[in-house]
Amino acid sequence: MTTARRLAAVLLAGLLPWVVVTFDGGWYPLFSVGFLHFDPLSVTTLPGYLARVGSVPPRLTAWPTATLLYGAALAAALLERAVGLDARIPAGLLFLAGVNVAFIGLSLSRQATILAVPVGALWLWAAVWVGYGDALLGEPPR
Repeated sequence: MTTARRLAAVLLAGLLPWVVVTFDGGWYPLFSVGFLHFDPLSVTTLPGYLARVGSVPPRLTAWPTATLLYGAALAAALLERAVGLDARIPAGLLFLAGVNVAFIGLSLSRQATILAVPVGALWLWAAVWVGYGDALLGEPPR
């Protein structure tokens, strides 16, 4: 049960929006793998964005890092039981991904007329608590 709960928490944290970006005239959600435009309705993936702009703009350098940390946490969560991986490893990776998501929000909000709310940091840290709180508190897994 704990493994299923952990995996569900990790998956959900990666599927929900990470940053909600508001600007004059609109808003868009930034996810782990891309962002959604509403006018017109379209999706720009992280690899597609990087291919288009050539390199990561300084205000977004934490986005690919957060995505890589999240991907490593997801892989660790999938392999945790199979290889006997310490539960603190995916928990730590999720926590660090949340820190990077918070940096994305702060960095984007430094621009005039933009407010970026890093809700994904809360999702990632909640996944640490819900999925791995027992392991972090030293309680044996159920």
